[in-house]
Parts: sequence; structure tokens; C-alpha cells
Amino acid sequence: MTTTQNSTPATSGQPAREALESTSGRPDPIPALTGLRIVGAAWVVLFHFQPILYEAWPSARILEPVLGVGSYGVPLFFILSGYIIWHNYGSPRLLAGPRPSIRFLWRRYARLWPVNVLSLILVSPAIWWGVTVNGNWGAPVPDWYSIGGWLKSAFMVSGLDGAHVTYGWNNPAWSLTAEMAAYVAFPLLLAILLAARIPQSSLRALCLVPAIALAVFIDVSVIEFPYRWLVDLLLTFTAGVLLRIAGRPHRLIPLANIVQVLAPVLVVVACYTGYIDYITVLLLIWVWALAAPRGPVVRLFTTRAFQVAGYSSYSLYMLHFPLFAYGFMLLYFYPSVRSDWLPAYVVAALTGVYVASWVTWKWFETPAREAMNRLFERCWPKMRSGQSDLVRTSPTTAEPTDSSRPAAASKPGESTL
Repeated sequence: MTTTQNSTPATSGQPAREALESTSGRPDPIPALTGLRIVGAAWVVLFHFQPILYEAWPSARILEPVLGVGSYGVPLFFILSGYIIWHNYGSPRLLAGPRPSIRFLWRRYARLWPVNVLSLILVSPAIWWGVTVNGNWGAPVPDWYSIGGWLKSAFMVSGLDGAHVTYGWNNPAWSLTAEMAAYVAFPLLLAILLAARIPQSSLRALCLVPAIALAVFIDVSVIEFPYRWLVDLLLTFTAGVLLRIAGRPHRLIPLANIVQVLAPVLVVVACYTGYIDYITVLLLIWVWALAAPRGPVVRLFTTRAFQVAGYSSYSLYMLHFPLFAYGFMLLYFYPSVRSDWLPAYVVAALTGVYVASWVTWKWFETPAREAMNRLFERCWPKMRSGQSDLVRTSPTTAEPTDSSRPAAASKPGESTL
């Protein structure tokens, strides 16, 4: 599999056209990045499940250095988001009038909103029981526990309540504020990069340098300021954009094959040796290597199992906390489960969360997203041919053509925080 960028011979007069065709006209799928999504989601899930996991199997604490930094799954998603958004939408056509830009934002919102609301509805009774009936376990009632806080969570703006992270009703949903902020900022970032002619430049491979520099700053900088968390995630998204502009490693496949294996090994080594300040950089480099057309880890991540798991990763990310909350209530009301059946409970809980996420992706997330997309097309129909063709689309779904994935699935590698 090769991209348009490398399948067309370059000439001295074609760098701009070549660069734009590679990311807009008919972007090649990158299925390995879809498989990578489940790694980030599972990392976050196990991070939240640690106490019960260690209680069931004390020997599992040997994994604590890795699972204890599972929050790095969020930066991994933002790198993927920036990379794939540029891959699919990094074209001047996104800036050709208000409709393409608004359509882009609507489709991003439709990607996140339905499952966010579903998870919020599911978790609300458990939160009400914990805070109102059980007295929030003696802790003060959180500021977000109100009708207004619920609505802010529903519309993914709860993160703007304060200068620090606000977790709200559904703990993992805090990152959705930053993801929507990244989507809103993307047309501006696109305009700046195109005006500077960076994507069209023959030296665009050097974008790898500022991408790595941003990742280093995010991890090692100790400067504190309001909304630092939001700035960090926006910079992580930008690093993903720059990584895609730098190009895929088609001419460096032997090196990419080594990095595909070496990068995750180094992440584990960093966890056990305490050098976690370099994890974001290693994840960034791993994404670069997995964008290669082949390789040992690419083969693994493009298997059917990883692809389906990757498609359902956003539902897994959003639903695991509500389902774990009900699992905690089960242990609270039936102490015998905790004392006699805890290992079986752990296995059942993790299996049930994944099955529920797959069902949600298949029967709720995908139909809801497609319904919202159709609503936009009905409310704001195209006035002339090609007005909203941000990427090559199939005639039935208006989604990027991709013969390597199921018709109802998400775009390859698309971020689903």
C-alpha cells in the first residue's frame, strides 16, 4: 500500500500538488492506526481498574509501573487525532467557504456527542446514589454535581469550568472539551500552515523536528499556568498534524519495522526505570512507524480482531467508567462477591465492558453518527457540485472511500477519545 504522495513521480514543479493530493484527494487508509486505538483505550481502562485488579491478584502489581501511567493513553489519542485529521482533511477545500468548515465541525461533533450523552445517562443514577444516598463517602459534594454541571458535561464544555481539569459526571469525558477545541482550531491551523506553504515544501519532512520538540515540551516542562492541561493536549494534537505533514515512512521501511517493535519496548522500559518524561515522544515515534505500509506490528494491528477493537475503542473509553461504577455498587451491596468471587468478577467485568463497547459501537454509535451526518446534509444541502467534498466520498455514505473496512466503521485511525 502506497500513498498518492509516493506513487506519483515528483518533479520540480509539483511539490505543492503532490503534498495536497496525498492528504485530500483520495487518502489511503492507515488501518494499523485503527488497531493502535485499542491500545490507548485499554491502557486507560486498566489504569482505572487497578485497585480491584491488584486486590484480586496481588501478583499483578508487577504491572503497576505500566498501568499506573495509563493516562498516557489520552496523549496517544490526541497524536492519532491530529495525524488522521490532517491525513483526511488537510486540504484548501476545507477553507472554501463556511459550509465545508462547518460541515467538518459538525461531523466531528457527531463523532463524539451521541456516546458521550449515552454514557452520561448511564452513569447518572450511580453518581446520584454515591453522592446523595451514600453521602459521597464523607467527601464534600463536588461543584459539578448539579443540573448545570450535567448539561455542561452533555455538551462537552465542562472542562472550561476551571483552570484545572474538571472530571465531571463521567470521569473520562474530561478530554472531550480539549478534543472539540482541537477540531475548532484545526481550520485556523490549516490556514496558517498552507499560508506558510509548509505542506507544499520539499523540506516538509523537517516537520518531524518540531513535532518531537512539542512532545518533549509537553512531558518535561514544569511551567504551570491556567489551562495547562488544555494547552498540552492542543500541542499534542498539533504534533500529530506535523507528524503527518512530515510524511509516512515509505522509503524508510526497514527503519520503521525496527521502530514498530522498539518504541513500545522503550515505553515499558521507561515505565520501569522512571523515565516517564519521554513517553509522549516514544508514542509519537511509534505512530510514525505504524504509518508504514508493512511491518511486524502493522501486521498484528491490521488483523480483524484489532480492527474491530479499534473501531469500538471510543465506546470502550467512554463506557468503562459508568459500567465500573455499577460494578462497584455490586461489590458494595453483595460483599460475598468481593470476598469469594473477586477474580471471577474481574474477568467478567473486563469482558463485559469490552462486549458492551462493541455492541454500543455497532448498534448505537455508528447509526447515531450517520443520522446526525444525514441531518446536516438535509438542513444545508450542497448548492453546487463539489462544495463539501473535503475528501473522496462514496456515493451512499458521504464518508471517505475505504475498501479495507466495514461500511459502518469509522475512518481508519480516527481519534475517538
